[in-house]
Amino acid sequence: MKGLIRFILLLAIMLWFGAAPAQQNKGRTAVHIEHANYMEGAARFGKNVQALFGNVSFRHHQTLMHCDSAFFYRESNRVHAYGSIHVIQNDTIHLYGDTLYYYGDQDKAMVRNNVRLVNKNVVLTTNFLDYDRKTDVAYYFNGGEIVSDNNRLVSNWGYYYPRSEEAHFRRDVVVTNPDYKMYSDTLLYYTIPEIVKIVGPTTIISERNEIYSEAGYYDTKNDIAQLERNSSIVGEEQSLKGDTIYYDRKSGFGEVFSNMFLLDSANHVIITGNYGYYNELTKRALATKRAVLMQVHQNDTLFLHADTLRADPIEDTEYQLVRAYHNVKFYRPDMQGRCDSMVYDLRDSINTFYKDPILWANLNQMSAGTIKLHTRNNALYKAELIDNAFVVAPEDTGSYNQIKGRHMTGYISNNELRRIDVEGNGQTIYYPKDNDEIIGINRAESSNLSILLENQKVSGIILRTQPSGNMNPPYLLDAEARKLQGFRWLEEYRPKTKEDIFIRTKDPEPIQQVSYSDFHFDRSLP
Repeated sequence: MKGLIRFILLLAIMLWFGAAPAQQNKGRTAVHIEHANYMEGAARFGKNVQALFGNVSFRHHQTLMHCDSAFFYRESNRVHAYGSIHVIQNDTIHLYGDTLYYYGDQDKAMVRNNVRLVNKNVVLTTNFLDYDRKTDVAYYFNGGEIVSDNNRLVSNWGYYYPRSEEAHFRRDVVVTNPDYKMYSDTLLYYTIPEIVKIVGPTTIISERNEIYSEAGYYDTKNDIAQLERNSSIVGEEQSLKGDTIYYDRKSGFGEVFSNMFLLDSANHVIITGNYGYYNELTKRALATKRAVLMQVHQNDTLFLHADTLRADPIEDTEYQLVRAYHNVKFYRPDMQGRCDSMVYDLRDSINTFYKDPILWANLNQMSAGTIKLHTRNNALYKAELIDNAFVVAPEDTGSYNQIKGRHMTGYISNNELRRIDVEGNGQTIYYPKDNDEIIGINRAESSNLSILLENQKVSGIILRTQPSGNMNPPYLLDAEARKLQGFRWLEEYRPKTKEDIFIRTKDPEPIQQVSYSDFHFDRSLP
């Protein structure tokens, strides 16, 4: 009887201590052996360790694991598996490799050598992969790649989230697409929409252009980009920059929001604004909101502002027309001007200014119905004043040399006006000097005439057709008699610096339209 009681007590103690681990592991899901051709449990493998060989299978939650051989550590709920590793999760995710370390309590798998993770159309390849099933993240840390449809993404570090089908890449990231390559230090990739999120300095290189941005998105399926910080698209001859750029690679269309900068290196033209677009295929461009056109002439640069700037290709040529609409003002050290609108023809390098244009060149003020400036080798050599042409230059306080006619052509050399030819109803008033003293007021008219200039001063007048004129002492002519009809001195409207092109001023009184000569000599004067 005493022996029976002693046996029952001993059995109870054994059952108590045997139940302790179960109490400690209460709530965990144990890894189960599904199959093995041969199983062995021996002390040489360790306490509570089983060795399994041949077509080995384990199950844990919804995860099935296959291998050639394995050690199963039942107490710690872990598996070390070797050869032909194949892990299947929820019948959708397949993980392959040479070696598997699986920790059931942590729901974590570590796969080494020849690793492949397949999730639908996404294939991740590496030699070192850790997969945390709790947080649903698979990550590699010694180089790997993900292939998704037409995209191959390579990096030193990578994180893949199978459930959300999102991947994060770090260090030496390269995305290879049939149409381009993308280089970055950090990228995010959404595999279902096939969209790359740019979160650091990134360069995209293709045959057509090179794109740079530090933030934004690139839709690899539709070839559409939204570039959101310090962005640029650089082509062979044109470069587009801006704070934010929307870019459609298929159509070649790039739309810029804030700080647009478009460089045409072939034509030495820069267009800026706070909104605009450029199409690299059609070569069409637009800029508004503080739009500026900068045109390089030798050592000088023209700065032109308008409400809207447009550039359009000229059919059957490689050249473009640049148009400026409304409130046009421009500044260059040797020339300034304003008008309502302008067209710059890059084919023959002609700038045409419309609707009461006014130009200032050194001491000369030029106005007409239309003005054309001709350049050659980026240097201005001729100016045409068409319809009611008028040139004014101050000679002394309150005294102005004046030239008027239907049409004028000014010839320029080394940035200085050398000669003016007047065609139709030519009229002049100028002040000849002797030893820097005004000796009279010369008034002349001729159907056609030429004015010669030297050092920005009138050096001679040639009256070619039906000339007439006289010289009068200054005291004989009052202020009005010293002005041709339509005279306007508009220095207050002149841009003095490149910043002045943004200053809005009231338009000057329009030029008087005169159909015929308004100047008649007073024969009673000597």
